Amino acid sequence: MEKEKMNEKKQKQRGLKQGFELIYKYRFVLSFLLLIMLVSFKISGSSMGCWKLFLGDGESGIRLGEPRVWRSDEWGTLTPLCFRQQYNTLGAYNRYSQTLGSILTDNMLVYGQPSWDILTLFRPFYWGYLFFGSERGLSWFWCSRLIVLFLAWFELGMFITDGQKKLSVMLSICVSFAPFLQWWFAINGLVEMLIYGACFVLGSNYLVSRAFNPRKIAVAVGMAVCAVGYVLTFYPTWMVPVAWGFVPLFLWVVIWKFNRKVLRRVDVVPWLLIFVITAAGLTVLAVTSWDVIKAELNSVYPGNAPSSSGGTGFWWMMKYPISLVSRFSMNELIVENSSIICFAPTGFILALWVIIKEKKKDPLLILLLGINLFLAWYYCVGIPKWLAKMLLLSFVNSNRGPQVLGFLRLTLFVRAVALKEKAPKRWLAALAAVISSAVPMRLALGFTKYEPGGLRYEYFDTAEKILVVWAILAVVFYLLYRARKSKYTMAVLGVCTVVLASSIWINPVAKGVPEITKSETMQQIRDLVKEDPKAIWLVVDMAYPATNIPAMAGADCLNTTQTYPQKTRWEMLNQEGECEDIYNRYCHIRASLGSKTMLELVSTDYVEVTLSPEDLKKLNIRYIVSTNDFDEKIAAGITNIFTDSGIEFQKYYEGAQLSIFRCVY
Repeated sequence: MEKEKMNEKKQKQRGLKQGFELIYKYRFVLSFLLLIMLVSFKISGSSMGCWKLFLGDGESGIRLGEPRVWRSDEWGTLTPLCFRQQYNTLGAYNRYSQTLGSILTDNMLVYGQPSWDILTLFRPFYWGYLFFGSERGLSWFWCSRLIVLFLAWFELGMFITDGQKKLSVMLSICVSFAPFLQWWFAINGLVEMLIYGACFVLGSNYLVSRAFNPRKIAVAVGMAVCAVGYVLTFYPTWMVPVAWGFVPLFLWVVIWKFNRKVLRRVDVVPWLLIFVITAAGLTVLAVTSWDVIKAELNSVYPGNAPSSSGGTGFWWMMKYPISLVSRFSMNELIVENSSIICFAPTGFILALWVIIKEKKKDPLLILLLGINLFLAWYYCVGIPKWLAKMLLLSFVNSNRGPQVLGFLRLTLFVRAVALKEKAPKRWLAALAAVISSAVPMRLALGFTKYEPGGLRYEYFDTAEKILVVWAILAVVFYLLYRARKSKYTMAVLGVCTVVLASSIWINPVAKGVPEITKSETMQQIRDLVKEDPKAIWLVVDMAYPATNIPAMAGADCLNTTQTYPQKTRWEMLNQEGECEDIYNRYCHIRASLGSKTMLELVSTDYVEVTLSPEDLKKLNIRYIVSTNDFDEKIAAGITNIFTDSGIEFQKYYEGAQLSIFRCVY
């Protein structure tokens, strides 16, 4: 009887193993089929459901979870601007869009949007918008990036661990579902940076380790797409530290993986192809977007932000325990305070164990350890400004940088576990786990009390939270210290459970965006834009993100978010230029009406503009979007000022919460 049970158990295990082997063998085909299915059903993780709060008349597309109001840079800026492209009055998915009559906005770089342009060849995650429209394009954008990120880092894990699948899956989950990445999933190109960097390293390994074959040409083209696509993310604050994280892997490839036995002179051709395509793409970008680049670099914000030489990031170095309790301590600061759960300092300790105790002088482990220590020194102590500028680290402030340092720490500890063959005694591993897990707990607690940047919040407001998180980390640390080559299943399960439990709930599961597509208010705006594409719109007495509502329907709106400084946009209101410091920046724009035109800087990225009757006429504003009681505000005091100037506001449409007014001169 016992033999039969044992045989049955072995058969189940064999069947399970065969199932996993089939999934691994056909992983790319299965991933593609999954992507097609998700896009067909318009599934995304977007928080566009938040627009129901503003419009009030659309259905909810949320199927699981809840939209995140705090991610307004996704649902309030990036996605609405991408949706605008479908209704672009210059033609669907034109590279440029109207901002104020003849003034055009270049949609390629800052908050880059999908467009029929040669540079979009280097933005494959925007292709869905071009071929499938806004809803399925949004689904393609979210789902393809998550699937490709998971696959890319799995393959990178296989490379780093010398083919150990469990560790590779663990690395892929730790990266793809890092709380920090999930909160910032849609914007600033962080996902793309991680995909392009991983693929470039994998492509480099293919080129230097195999004899010349036709596939090398395809790999070279893909690597060029990654190189230009990386630049197109146009967010140096993360581009630089993420790139430094890939430097040890790239050096390991080109120095230690170089196979002189099979490589010939012809193998230089793929590298030349990479150089030519990359140079051509960047040249096109520089020529066609030079005005945008120059405007951004010369802007008050973010262009003239003080350069950094490090030294102020100590409390940011290991605050990842905050992410373990963020589900129960939700507040608007959690977006900035989230982290990559990298289980530091286990990577450092395990690397020292492998190098010193097991006497393995592994080049990759040493390179990873070295760059980890250097960047930690930069963030905590600082380096001379000239060196920071030379290494491009002057673009990296000491809070944004440590946030992405976690990806590098993950590669370090995964490589160490892959090489580790011996384990310390149980009592020593337990003691080390309790002591070392106290380090990130202390830094996380310190962050909540001493962080000087205004992001403090008492996440650990009870002793129970501190003890529970400490215990969780101590258990996972113990499993990692006890793990050794091919015997780390419990460590993998522990790590993956902690990461997934800390992040899987962050973004909702949404089916389409009926909040927008089935909104009567939005349909009215779309119809008016189609009827009168040259009309200029204005959103009055409503704050961001409501200021982007007309733009989402393709309208030419004065106070759409200014993604980069456009002086000509403001010269009609400020001919002398005395307010240039106010509007020479990336900013959201709130508008109101008054007797005198005024500009006021409310915060770093928020401008308030008051328009007089004369300037309303000068700008030729045709339609106004405001709340349903806007006509009551007019009657309460503004009407005389504008009536005397020959301006009449006629209510054209009243929706559930918003109304459209026609300006008659």
